[in-house]
Formats: sequence, C-alpha cells, structure tokens
Amino acid sequence: MTATGQRITLVLAAGLALALLQQQLLLLRPPRLLELESSSASSGPAALDLRFSRPMSRSSLVGSSSLQPQLAWMWLGESNPLRLLLLPGQTIPGPLRLLLAGVDRRNLPLGRQQWHWDPRPRLLAVMPVAGGEQLQLQRRDGSWQALTPVWPQLAQVQPLGNGAGVAVLSGDGMGSHRLWLLPLQQHNLVREPQRLSEPVAGGLQPLDDAALLFAHLSSNRRGDLLVQSSTTALDPGSTSVRTAQGRKWPLPHSASGPMQLLPEGGGVVVPELEGLTLHNLPGQPRRRQLLPGSRELSSFCPVSGRALLVRHWPDYRRSLELVEPGQPPRQLWIGSEAVLASACDRGGDRVWLVVSNWAQGSQPLMLALDRRGQLLKQRSLKGWEVEPGAPMLFDPTRQQLLLTLRSGSHAKPVLVDGSSLSLQPLAKPVRLALWLPAG
Repeated sequence: MTATGQRITLVLAAGLALALLQQQLLLLRPPRLLELESSSASSGPAALDLRFSRPMSRSSLVGSSSLQPQLAWMWLGESNPLRLLLLPGQTIPGPLRLLLAGVDRRNLPLGRQQWHWDPRPRLLAVMPVAGGEQLQLQRRDGSWQALTPVWPQLAQVQPLGNGAGVAVLSGDGMGSHRLWLLPLQQHNLVREPQRLSEPVAGGLQPLDDAALLFAHLSSNRRGDLLVQSSTTALDPGSTSVRTAQGRKWPLPHSASGPMQLLPEGGGVVVPELEGLTLHNLPGQPRRRQLLPGSRELSSFCPVSGRALLVRHWPDYRRSLELVEPGQPPRQLWIGSEAVLASACDRGGDRVWLVVSNWAQGSQPLMLALDRRGQLLKQRSLKGWEVEPGAPMLFDPTRQQLLLTLRSGSHAKPVLVDGSSLSLQPLAKPVRLALWLPAG
C-alpha cells in the first residue's frame, strides 16, 4: 500500500473511531426534556404535551412526578412523546406546580424539574368608555387592563385559538372598518413562579390595507385566522386564511353565511344553500362533505370532531343536534323557541343552551342536557336579556360558562356554574365578553 493509501486509511479509521466514540457518549447522556407546551385539544380540563430526547419509562414518570394541588391526572402515550392529562370533572383553583422526574428506558435519570402552569383562560371584554369602545383584559387580581386604543366602535373581536393574540375590527361609527391584529405574549408555563404574569400586548398590526364594509372572523387552536370581508355593498367579498406563521391563503368557497375554522385545524365549515359543507384548507387534498338540510353551526365541543348544530324545520320549530365523526346528527332538543346560544363539555357529555320564545315575550331559559338529550337542570334568566351576537363559552378548567347578559341599560359578563346553573354577574358594564385561551 502506498503512503497516500495508508494516510487515507488512517483518516477513515480515525473518523470511524470518532463517530463510535460520539455514539457511546450520546448513549451515556441522560434524557432531556425538549418540548413542554400546554394543549387545549383535550378531553379533560387541561393537558400538557411533552417531548424528550430519549424514549422514557412511563411507569417511572408516574411514580416520580407530582402535581400540586393534588388533582387526578394520568399519562398518555407509550414513551415519547407523552401527554399529561388532568382527568375530567375537576376544577383548577389556581396555578399548578408540576415536579417532573423519571428515567428513560436505559434507566438513566431525567434531571428533576419544577414547572409552574396556569391553564385557566382570561376574560376579555369590549368596554363602553368615553369616546367609544375599548378592548380590556381582566387580570388575575380582578382589575382591568386596557389592550387597545379607544375606537368609536369595536365591531368584531376574535381571540386566536392558541392565545397568541386577538384580531379586532374597529369602526369609525360611519360604516367604515379596519382590521387589526394585537399580538399577546403570555407567561402561563414557566420554571419560576414569579414569572407567571399577565399577557404583554405588542403593537397593533393592520391586516388589511383597504377600509372594509364588514368582516367575519374565526380562529382555530393553531392560531390561524379566517377573514370573510367586503369593501363595498356591491363587492361580493373575499375569504382568506392567515396562518399562525403569517402566510395568507385565499379560500375559493362561496358561502351563504359565516364560515368557521375547525378548532383542531385543517378544515373549514362552509354554509351553502343545500346545507353545511366541510372543506380542507389549502395545502391539503381537496375534500367536500355535505350535511344537507337547513342547519347552522352553533358551537364546537372541546373533543375533536364534535359540534352542536341548530336545525330549522318547515313548521318553524328548531332543534339542537350533536354531530360526531361517522355518526348521523343526534337530536338533543326540539321546540318552537329560538336558540340564542349553546355550549358543550368534552365530546358533548354535557350540553347547555339558552332558548327564548320571542312570540310570547318570555324571558330566556337556560337548559342543561346530557348527551342523550335528557334534561339535567334548567334555570329561568328572568330579568336578563342575552346580548345579540354574544356567544356562550365553556371554561373546562373551572367548569363554568360565560354569557354576556343585559339587565337595564348595560350588559355584564355573567359566569354560570356548569352544574348548578347559578349566576355570578361581574360588576363591569360591557358590550361583549369572551375567553382568551391560555397560550
């Protein structure tokens, strides 16, 4: 062998030896936590998704990790990634402390870590103030923080489903509107308890160069934003989706009403003359599924693929239906009253709706049903009116509902216990109250 060949052989051998040494060092390296993030796509009140550098022993995580306060929880998954799920039916009274420890499948220990986690959503409200309306956020101590300037009108407010911001449609009071995005930086999952803090608002970002006549907004848990808008009365309008990464995709679908993004992402519900249709978003294989009949989407359930629909019958009755993947709609309620709002827990295990018989001038009535449509409880909302266009929203972390109810000259945010249906009005005049997801 020539000298050159010997040198090449030595270089290759040295490289191989170095690679083997690096491999052995990596095998001896203890596991690390690579990602930890809160997940809203959960059948329980809250969940955390974890990804490690090595496959973990789930039994060791179960035996070595702890959660304070002591709530019932479990691990889902085989080894990596894993999900920490708080079991259904519990309320979260405040921030949680997670002590994370365990070993990987080679019995090497994960460094003990302590995390502080507050999965509770925050209350957003459109406030009537001097000069118009303003978006404000309720702090944990009950005080209120202004998030936007004062505009003559706040026509639409849509929190992003990942909690990273709020889309707002401001109006000048004379029919012209502008669309903005308010970024929010949240601190709900931190290593040090003092870093749990209120959201920090960034600068307002205009989302449309032209003034708009109207806009309808929708978001999903990924943080994507759907915008249906029109610039003039003669403009047929356009629809687009702005992704959480800032890309903008036009949607070609023609709709007879407001479109809604699926909470888990990937699809959009489009009302058409022949019924409700489901389409994939751009970048995925084309798909169109049709549910015929005079139906409208009322609300989504936390578990993927479940939703509540309001069906309109030829004899002017309405019914509330639960839809689940692969199943025909299940009727939960039918009557001559108008359905003003609805909400559901998990996959529709509990359903709430507010109805009112306008023809008889009756007061709103709140009903709680199980997934078979059996009446669990009802409560008259005598003395209250549901603010037009305000949704009913469920907070699984505290097992409570949020309504915007009017009594007298001003509306108020009203918290409703999901079991007893007891009301807790907040002493704050608002025009609209919403939940901001914990990001």
